[in-house]
Amino acid sequence: MSDLWQEAPEASRRFGAQALAYDRYRPRYPESVFDDIVEMADASAGTEVIEIGAGTGIATESLVRRGLSVKAIEPSPEMASLAQAKLSDRASVFVSRFEDYSAAGPVRLVASFNAWHWVDPKVAVNRAAELLAPGGSLALVWTEVVSWGEEPFEERLAEVSGYPWVKRLDHVDGSMQPIRGDPRFEDSGILHHVFERTLDTATFVAVTKTYGGQRTDEQYDAIARVINDEFGGSITKVEDAALYISRRR
Repeated sequence: MSDLWQEAPEASRRFGAQALAYDRYRPRYPESVFDDIVEMADASAGTEVIEIGAGTGIATESLVRRGLSVKAIEPSPEMASLAQAKLSDRASVFVSRFEDYSAAGPVRLVASFNAWHWVDPKVAVNRAAELLAPGGSLALVWTEVVSWGEEPFEERLAEVSGYPWVKRLDHVDGSMQPIRGDPRFEDSGILHHVFERTLDTATFVAVTKTYGGQRTDEQYDAIARVINDEFGGSITKVEDAALYISRRR
């Protein structure tokens, strides 16, 4: 079971401090992710959705474009403020942790995009089970790296950093474990949505910084030199927006 949720308060402060950069540089999810969520959740215009850890509203925008009625929960005031400014009255944004949020159910869909691991897993599963109507869906998305860039970019990243760059984090499986073992939910299925972005040097460094980590300014400078000198000033990063969806019994 993932214990990353214990670092959530610090992560919320870190994300809040870079809310503008987060919103500018983080990738947008493929539209097929939302098409699959809507289809598998049997959702339609007006369907109520609770989104956990909405951040700056990157996924929220795609949900509301499909006519869904979204209550977006985000613990960082800075991130929530930016999301509300972008969404206006198209969604309701609440500054709260999911553990502390109270809402009347049932709803057809509870969703989280790269955020479920920040919630206490035992509390999260119970709250989702309480909120979902029978047959409702819990949709969780994590963006996993397929390739950091063209060969031999990954090798060069490892040389600069002193270790290989991780592509898939252990907290994904750890966060799914309580759901898979809960009799209130059917076994989860996984749908993959592979996409790629060509990133110039500044953008690659900027988006990487939004994920945190222990890299130094000197290492980021070295990475920038590698991209500029060896890869012509840009790399193509391939990612997979992996959708894990479980149905409430």
